[in-house]
Amino acid sequence: MADLEKNSPETKPQETRPQESRPQAINGPVSGQSNKPLSLPAHSLTCDALVEELKVDTENGLTSEEAKTRLDEYGLNKLDEGPGVQPVKILIRQIANAMILILIIAMAVSFGISSYIEGGVVLAVIFLNIIVGFFQEYNAEKTLDSLRSLSSPTSSAIRDGKNETVATVHLVPGDLVELKTGDLIPADIRLLDVMNFETDESALTGESLPIVKTCNATFGEDTGPGDRINIAFSSTTVTKGRATGAVFATGMYTEIGSIAAAIQKKDGKKRQVKRKADGTAKPHRYLQAWGLTAGDFIGHFLGVNVGTPLQRKLSKFARLQPPTTIFVISICARNHPKRVSKDFLIPTYSD
Repeated sequence: MADLEKNSPETKPQETRPQESRPQAINGPVSGQSNKPLSLPAHSLTCDALVEELKVDTENGLTSEEAKTRLDEYGLNKLDEGPGVQPVKILIRQIANAMILILIIAMAVSFGISSYIEGGVVLAVIFLNIIVGFFQEYNAEKTLDSLRSLSSPTSSAIRDGKNETVATVHLVPGDLVELKTGDLIPADIRLLDVMNFETDESALTGESLPIVKTCNATFGEDTGPGDRINIAFSSTTVTKGRATGAVFATGMYTEIGSIAAAIQKKDGKKRQVKRKADGTAKPHRYLQAWGLTAGDFIGHFLGVNVGTPLQRKLSKFARLQPPTTIFVISICARNHPKRVSKDFLIPTYSD
């Protein structure tokens, strides 16, 4: 196919590995790969090599029967919804942390010694902290949850030799898709033919300017998404021109799907045991893994390994307050025993 774009960079095509050496499975989404492994990432394959591996008919597209078979094999082209936003869990996380529990204890002590004003102030601080933290986290999770809405309901695909409007969720690897200005790209697509084609990838890479795309260039396996100008990424927008390409990744196997998977990944994972090359591990490695896991849990509870760098430093600083307070009281009690014993109810003893 002729590349109608004139300003595309010329990159020497790379040799493709033989398909016999292709791995048989992918454990989760792999950047640049298809739902099932290709010999190389799509951006490293030439147009002809990718067409051959995905069995793409560049003239007539997939048949209806083949599209149905592949849909059953690969599943729907949509992001995993996951558990969604859970307000109850957010509220529990706001309450069950070290700072709030310390404030609750301080409030209880204040009310216990009839210091109602101090207790009321602490209670107000607790409520304010919980409410502000809840709404901040809730809005953040709602924003992340909106990734699922970054898709168009329908797409223009060539099937049975005709240009058809197909539900985006029914697109499969190997589908031949036509793109034009204003379209929301429905899946990760290896471009086969372009004409003055540009896309807005700000939602994916943060790049503010439209990216000029080409189809004849190939790139190294480690090339980042922002530099893969032969790929049109799912959930990005066509800002100029038109193009035709082959779908190679759908659903959670797209680049935007990888982001969604990372968002849904749990933070409190169990630390892995360090093993030798033969897979064995010494007993102290198990103790090390358990110790690190326990340390992660305690650190998460105390807030020293979560949040922004500033929040982490403040949490570590807060841990110094109790021993510092005890140290200061001890020094004061040593230098002014009568005054300190009266103010802090610390008994003093004389020879």
